Amino acid sequence: MSIDFRVRPPIASYRNAEFYNNIAEVSQRAARFNAKISPCAATFSMEALIREMDECGVSRAVVPIRKGCGGNNEDLLFLLKNWPSRFIGLAGIAPFMGMEQAFNELRQYVIDGPCAGIALEPAFDPEPWHADDERVFPLYEKCQAEKIPVVFTFGGIFTPKLDLYSPFAIDTVAKEFPEMQIALSHGGWPFVTEFCQLAFNRGNIYLAPDMYMLNAPGSADYIAAANGILYDRMIFASAAPIISIKDAERHYKTCGIKEEFLPYVMEKNACRFLRL
Repeated sequence: MSIDFRVRPPIASYRNAEFYNNIAEVSQRAARFNAKISPCAATFSMEALIREMDECGVSRAVVPIRKGCGGNNEDLLFLLKNWPSRFIGLAGIAPFMGMEQAFNELRQYVIDGPCAGIALEPAFDPEPWHADDERVFPLYEKCQAEKIPVVFTFGGIFTPKLDLYSPFAIDTVAKEFPEMQIALSHGGWPFVTEFCQLAFNRGNIYLAPDMYMLNAPGSADYIAAANGILYDRMIFASAAPIISIKDAERHYKTCGIKEEFLPYVMEKNACRFLRL
């Protein structure tokens, strides 16, 4: 069985997302990665998503809430209440929408709630911010003290400015908070070699390249890392529904990752990171 580390299910927080409303354009984008979008994209159906997970042997999916993009953490409570064995929640936190609110939501949804960690999106919040902005350090300190995993959306094609994905910023954070577990959705792409070095150098960084493992420039370096220096810190993810779970799962298992390392990439590393 596998754990998919990045899935955006058909819940209210994603109702207006492009991948549920602009199927033709998103399908063309998926085709550039030699993939198709998930069937649930066209139907907005939880049943379709669960069926795809079952067909691919994905036992659980990690769901981030994109707070800065209008997401609501209450949707995670709905999801975890109705499908408690299938989904793992990451509460969305947007520090510059109010630090007091950020701490309140951290406590409500993670410390005292059912979520396994938090999701941060520096490039997508209403006020974009750099990961090493010292105004966010109190939040990191709290996550470190409470052993809360932190997942950044870090990398990819949509960003107002590429320096928001600077490897130097994550290096600073990982160094200053060495006990805080950090995972990077989109794997820091396109700075693939740099982030592989960071993850190897800083033992608290995990990489989840999701769609950028599929036929993207730099994907060979992710595969090389999974076969050696980062076998214990590379994590399988699909970014569904933009890339179908079926295509992502098939690619991860056939792209060249050695058989002995696949259990780590497909499940064990996610379990360790999320303290499951």
